Amino acid sequence: MSLEARQALVDSPFTIFQAESQRTDLLDPAMTQTGLIALLGGLVAKQYFILFTAIRSDHHDDSALGLHCHANGYCADCWVNNSASAQDYADAMAPRFEIFLESAAASPWIFQIGLAGSAWTPTNVAAAGETCFEDDGGDHIHLGATNTMGV
Repeated sequence: MSLEARQALVDSPFTIFQAESQRTDLLDPAMTQTGLIALLGGLVAKQYFILFTAIRSDHHDDSALGLHCHANGYCADCWVNNSASAQDYADAMAPRFEIFLESAAASPWIFQIGLAGSAWTPTNVAAAGETCFEDDGGDHIHLGATNTMGV
């Protein structure tokens, strides 16, 4: 992804950040992979409000999990919001939440989707598709990308 694509993602009115380091991570090709930028950019282009809860600098070292991890720049933890307001969280049982998960699962850049806390429901698991796993921690959606479309 070009630096312009990274900047457009960070500057989008549909992205909400809990920490400045999340912006910095997304802007830096040494910190986040191209596939993650493409995955997130595609979701933002569909006008989903995405609240980032952890990307790389603000996530624990998960490199023991393999290549596709936060430590290697392939993943972001997030939540779907109803608006650009940081506190306007979408209900995990809302149709918009399910549709977001279906959109993420349909991306050619998706590697895995993890659901944690209230996001882990049978409806959401079905919407997230075959790559879905139960993540640990508080409420969040883990989006893991690949750098090869459709693989």
